[in-house]
Amino acid sequence: MTRCAILAGVLCLALSGCTTWPRSYGTRPCCVTTKPAVKRQSIGWHLFDVTVNSQIKRAFDLTRLSRRLLGVPVRASNLQGGEVPDSAFFTNRDNRDPARLSPEEVRWGPTRPEDIARPPFLITKPKTEGRTPGFFVTDAKGTRYLLKCDPVDAPELLSGAEAVTSKLLYALGYHVPSYEVVVFRPEELQLGPGVMARDRHGHRHPLTETEVRPMVEARVREGKLRVVASRIVEGDILGPATFKRFRDCAEVRALKVAYAWLNNTDAKDHNSLLVWNGKETVGYLIDFGTSLGADAGTEGPKNPCAGWLNIVDLQEASLKLLTFGLHQPVCEPVARPVSPSVGLFSPRVDPDQWKPYAPNLAFQEMNQDDARWMARRMARLSLDQIQAAVSAGQYSDPADAAYLVDVLEKRRRAIVHHYLHGAHAEGPSR
Repeated sequence: MTRCAILAGVLCLALSGCTTWPRSYGTRPCCVTTKPAVKRQSIGWHLFDVTVNSQIKRAFDLTRLSRRLLGVPVRASNLQGGEVPDSAFFTNRDNRDPARLSPEEVRWGPTRPEDIARPPFLITKPKTEGRTPGFFVTDAKGTRYLLKCDPVDAPELLSGAEAVTSKLLYALGYHVPSYEVVVFRPEELQLGPGVMARDRHGHRHPLTETEVRPMVEARVREGKLRVVASRIVEGDILGPATFKRFRDCAEVRALKVAYAWLNNTDAKDHNSLLVWNGKETVGYLIDFGTSLGADAGTEGPKNPCAGWLNIVDLQEASLKLLTFGLHQPVCEPVARPVSPSVGLFSPRVDPDQWKPYAPNLAFQEMNQDDARWMARRMARLSLDQIQAAVSAGQYSDPADAAYLVDVLEKRRRAIVHHYLHGAHAEGPSR
């Protein structure tokens, strides 16, 4: 066997899937080849943990702290020759080159023809997490979906953001469910038998048409209801991932750069999903209603500090205290939404300073090698691919779609320049 053949074999093995990794080599870094037991935290405890509890522990992790201070941060366990192999959250579906995906492949992402939701829909249970109203349904084919509604005053804002962002993350190599905008007549959404709901006190009661119809009718435009339909993924749904456990995986660290591009500020653990497919556990990224110019938490456009501050930002609070209130955070100077469908989304981005609403413990471990890996992938995306992804948002005003394409391209170029051509392009992280 020639030396070239040996090297080619090693490279193929390094980039192969989790299930093809030889058992004699041990577990591939950042793969989950067993079916783990997932303990679901409440959102309140999770936010306290990542904002306060884990930050204190991180400050006293002397090994990592000393390495950061010396400029030699802990390196990702799976960054090999500047590339990342397949893992729980990531796949080299494009043979390591996002440019090989056609615009049509980007437009549809993980969606197959049979994944497209077909009315009529039968409600099986109400959506209970988060503020975005919605329902779990079965469609005419008997396939299960989660339908999520837009804000009353912004009939394309959240549904467009979910669809567009999911396609771009797919193009970068991440596992995402199928998200598609669906428009149908309100009478094509019916309440199934025996559906139960909970009131604000937690008491269960039968869900009635008098509860469903006002929410639906308030969102009807020209006789149609627009929603985003997410197909329920196949497999045994285990629950959300704990990003801290993946903090030494380059693709999870560098997700910070992708989320900065898309301003996807809701990066908590609960916006991920671990699913056992019978062979391995796959990590999905989910819930993108707080990306681009949308904010599912407020059911409207983002506020000017989204992406610049944590909701509870201890660093900014400390700076303000030390300067006797003189320090003011840097936020978005353009405070007016572009339109009801786009929200507040500007070309201005600083990927190093970008912050999600709550700290993400994997993002905090990102170093320049991780960031440059993501920047190289983003550099391979084309304007045609971005236009294809935005077309998935099905915006009624062409000006809104054109604006999003323009801003996404400007933010992409700024991030690529920052990591590959600016000061951060010099040398590897030691």
